[in-house]
Amino acid sequence: MRFWITGSIGIMAIGVAAMANAKVVTTIVNASTYNTPYTIETGGGNSLTLSTIDKSAYSFSPEAVSTGGGLEVTSLGFPFYSSPQPSVFFANRGGDIGPTTFTGFSSFATPTTIQYSGSESILGFRFDSGSGTQYGYADFTGSNLHGYRVETTPGASVAIGSVPEPAAWALMISGFGFVGAGMRSRRAVAAAA
Repeated sequence: MRFWITGSIGIMAIGVAAMANAKVVTTIVNASTYNTPYTIETGGGNSLTLSTIDKSAYSFSPEAVSTGGGLEVTSLGFPFYSSPQPSVFFANRGGDIGPTTFTGFSSFATPTTIQYSGSESILGFRFDSGSGTQYGYADFTGSNLHGYRVETTPGASVAIGSVPEPAAWALMISGFGFVGAGMRSRRAVAAAA
């Protein structure tokens, strides 16, 4: 059992060190865009606005997107469609959004419906930060925006993974607390012996 606790401490130390060096910024939103659009500002006049224009299926209605500044979102276009349209990925597909993303990127000045976005979806985006192109994505299910991630290193891809909900963060933090309490009680037993 002592090895497990030592191993856990080592893994936690590696995880904390990785978080300290991480260049991905995660913003948890948990907001509905059903009645009020939500705008993600990335700086330099770049923005992405999610809204619900087709309210036929409430929370599973497809999202619509509009962009501002030089921000562009993942988009299928020629040869798949005659004109570009915003496209999403499955949230649990893995992979990344970056320079090698399969789809192209396009801007949409007016709200444009994102096909097949009624289920959990990832909408990739890119923008020029002034020091190079940065990549990110919004994570949403229908009209419920969970959050978004942005890679702060210009030119680097951002790995796809669901943005954790507050309950997941609380569970993880309480788990660290239980590990810490277990370590303290072991020290007390060892000192008494």
